[in-house]
Amino acid sequence: MRILLIITIFFIHGEAFAKEFKWKFKERINHDNYYESIGTGVKKVKIDGKNKRIKFKITEYYPLSTELNEKEGRCKDFRIQEISTEDIILEKSYSLNDCLPCIDKGSGHMCSYPYFEVFYRYDKYGIYDSNFDFLSRFKDVTEDGAKQVIFFINIGSREKVMFNETYPGAESLGLGDLRFFSSQIFKYNTRLRKIRSERSKVKKTQSPVFELVFNRIKDNTLNNIENKTKLNIREKDIKILFTAEPSLSVTKFQTRD
Repeated sequence: MRILLIITIFFIHGEAFAKEFKWKFKERINHDNYYESIGTGVKKVKIDGKNKRIKFKITEYYPLSTELNEKEGRCKDFRIQEISTEDIILEKSYSLNDCLPCIDKGSGHMCSYPYFEVFYRYDKYGIYDSNFDFLSRFKDVTEDGAKQVIFFINIGSREKVMFNETYPGAESLGLGDLRFFSSQIFKYNTRLRKIRSERSKVKKTQSPVFELVFNRIKDNTLNNIENKTKLNIREKDIKILFTAEPSLSVTKFQTRD
């Protein structure tokens, strides 16, 4: 029962860690093939029963082809983010983005809106968000030690599907060596998918083909994060992921609204 409760919590608190912050970017470094931007943010967290103000660091990478002028500078073909504190990685993420008019800027300003995202959460993530303190007890699902991997993929004009992998193990509970692959669909109030309005029930899948494709995308994305390069997504792989959700059998990968 405890394992099932933990899996449910994943989907109740599925939003990205970075969205809780108003980051202040203070430094940009030019590399041969990409830009590196460094920012900071502060959050009050409870550690050992005491409230503390913790400083977090975000490092963002995006292609050298990105325009740096005021109107187009927010438009990034892909974006990599690494969030840490005291040199401890809490989360890595990768997104492929559409460039659309910014909802909070004047005419002519373009922003990045992701259509494919991957999040990697690590064992210390739970120290700073008590909803995820159990991650430290889970087994690794990547070679670099991530405890949870989540994909978000756009479907329809106001929907996303989320695929989740965790490896809690449950030998001590007599349930064997459990590894979970799950899915859930979210509906939003706007086409930019900012305000969540509905969610489907969590579905588990045990398909070996699904697991094979999920692992390939997961590993390829980590390689792109390491090399700061653009991820190539094959539509046939997305179709295999969609088999975990019967309602998506005739849905096409939505790269753009």
